[in-house]
Amino acid sequence: MTIAKQMEVRDNIKYYFDAAYDGEPIMVSRKQNKNVVILSEEEYNRLRRLSAYADKLNSPASHNTHRAASADQRSANMLTDNLIKLEGIRNLKDNWNGNGAPALPDALIEKVRILLTKLNIQPEIFPTALQTIQLEYDNSKNDHMEIEIGLTDTAEIFVASHIGEEYTENISTNPDTLNERVECFYE
Repeated sequence: MTIAKQMEVRDNIKYYFDAAYDGEPIMVSRKQNKNVVILSEEEYNRLRRLSAYADKLNSPASHNTHRAASADQRSANMLTDNLIKLEGIRNLKDNWNGNGAPALPDALIEKVRILLTKLNIQPEIFPTALQTIQLEYDNSKNDHMEIEIGLTDTAEIFVASHIGEEYTENISTNPDTLNERVECFYE
């Protein structure tokens, strides 16, 4: 994703439109954080299809569950947001952080995409310069948990508790194992 100021885009609109058409999303930073993103029509339509797919995956009928529809909708919305964010992460190029971070491999993006669709509680997601994707959770006690997902079959978990204790552990990236660990974090 390219980040540009509104003046830069206005002065070089053809350049930025061509870049968006070629698959590079353009984040236009504006005053008061009223930012916008320029996408090609193809990318926009792809994200709409992805959103519809995520909604379908998270519909109550597909899970055969008796949870309230509003909770299902919130979960579906969070999954949709994460899948869209993940597609933005897929489009990051080498040096995306300005400090030489390499682009993230498609295999990692696909692994995390599948994992997100199987998580019971959706995290915040972030790319790292280590070619991993970090899943972050905060509970009502103000504890913070980070799960770093890479291409291996183990994930590194870092927890900072509200009383100042910190620890790390390694667990399987199996969705059942991750769901169990996240649910324990929220107890």
